[in-house]
Amino acid sequence: MTNLGTLFDEWRVAIASDSRKSGKSQLFLVMSARYLPAQHSVTYPIDIMKRTLDWIHLIAYDYHVPAEFNFTGAHAAFKLVLGLPFHGYAWTLVNPNENAIGAPSSGPGVTSDGSMGYKNIKSFIKGYGYGAAALYNSTYVVKLFVVGSTWINFDDVESIKAKISYAKENNLSGYSVFQLSNDDNWILSRAGRLLVF
Repeated sequence: MTNLGTLFDEWRVAIASDSRKSGKSQLFLVMSARYLPAQHSVTYPIDIMKRTLDWIHLIAYDYHVPAEFNFTGAHAAFKLVLGLPFHGYAWTLVNPNENAIGAPSSGPGVTSDGSMGYKNIKSFIKGYGYGAAALYNSTYVVKLFVVGSTWINFDDVESIKAKISYAKENNLSGYSVFQLSNDDNWILSRAGRLLVF
């Protein structure tokens, strides 16, 4: 797994280099990962994965296999719990006029790592006054707020309700929230409670 982390670091550098040389948007670095971060006494290089990967596809099969369990089980049971973040992230755009999802960024915005709790995001948006509003993106089911070179995405009431409805309609095992202290006067929590399983 140490070599896997090194590979991801090298791929990320190569992707950035290719983008600079070609003038095209960076490619996405994606992997499929098992449902457990540790398998057979080896562990994924989680910190490197978080830093280098754009997306991780969850392998939702091989939960129960006869070589590992002495009882039968459904190997591809659909038992997902949907995670709902009460936070978002801010980026600094390279070009403020290029602000769609996937736009080049020079790194975190607003905070040192870009992370912002929901109540801080709401406060940040209010600071820009009349006419400043976040827009809902139904493809990704998130809110986007762009002002100047600052680009923020986050979940709000509309996003939370859509995701909980999706979990219910598709008979997922439920949803989990991270982190309640980021909520703003229980706005997001109340949106979720209206749709409890």
